[in-house]
Amino acid sequence: MNDSNNSVDLSNPPPAQENAEPEKKAPESITPEKKIKFSYFEPIAGIILAVVATIIFLVFPQIIAVVFIGGPVIPTFDVNVIRGLAVLIPAILWALFRIGVEVAYLVERRYTQRLAIITVVGNVLAAVCTLIMFIPYRIVFEGYISWVQTYLANVPWFEAIMLRPNIILLVIIMLGLILDSISVILKGKKSKGKQDKEEDGTKTNDVKIETAETAAGADAEVTVAAAEVNTDAAEVTVAATEGNADTTDV
Repeated sequence: MNDSNNSVDLSNPPPAQENAEPEKKAPESITPEKKIKFSYFEPIAGIILAVVATIIFLVFPQIIAVVFIGGPVIPTFDVNVIRGLAVLIPAILWALFRIGVEVAYLVERRYTQRLAIITVVGNVLAAVCTLIMFIPYRIVFEGYISWVQTYLANVPWFEAIMLRPNIILLVIIMLGLILDSISVILKGKKSKGKQDKEEDGTKTNDVKIETAETAAGADAEVTVAAAEVNTDAAEVTVAATEGNADTTDV
C-alpha cells in the first residue's frame, strides 16, 4: 500500500547553483595630481624679446638714452664701440643662446630635468657674453659721462650710480638669467615628483587589479564546490526517498 504522504516528487530535484563568476569591481583609481601647465606664450615671448633687444642694442643703440631736465637727450652707450667686433659678436651669441633655450622649451613641451640642464647651460653662456659686453667701461658714451658729472655733481651717490649704466644693465640681465634658471629647475623638480607619484599610483592600481582577480577566482572555486555539495545532497535525498517508498510498499 502506497502512502501518498510519503511520496516525493523526484522529477524536480533541487537546482544546483550556477557557476557564475562574480562581477569584478574595478579598484578605485588614484586620481593623479594636476600637472604643471606649460604655456607656449612664455617661450615665444622670450624669442621675440631676445630678437627685439638685440636689434635695438646693435642697430639703434641711441634709443637707450637719458633725458636730462633742461638739457639734451644723451645716448648712454657709444655706437661705434657697440658696432665693433668686441661687442657685436658677444651680442649675437647672447641672442642665439637665449633663442636656443626658448626653442628647447617648445621642443620639450613640459618641464623636465633635461630642459633644466639646457636652460642653465644656455643662461650661463649668455651670462658670459653679457659680462664680455658690459664690463668694459669704454662702451659708455663719453658725452653721457660729461653730462652726468656736470648735472649730478651735487648728488655724489646718485652720480656714482648713473656713471655706471653698463653695470646697471649688466645686473638687470644677470638677475633675469638667474631667476629664469631657478624657476625652470624648481618646476622641473616639482614635475618629476608628480610623475613619480603617478607611476607609484599606477603600480598600486595594478596590484589592486591582480588582488581583485585572485579574489574573484577564489570566490568562483568556492561557488563550484558549494554547487557540487548541493548536488550530492540532492542525490542523497533522492536515494533516501526511494528507500522510504520501498519500505512503504512492503
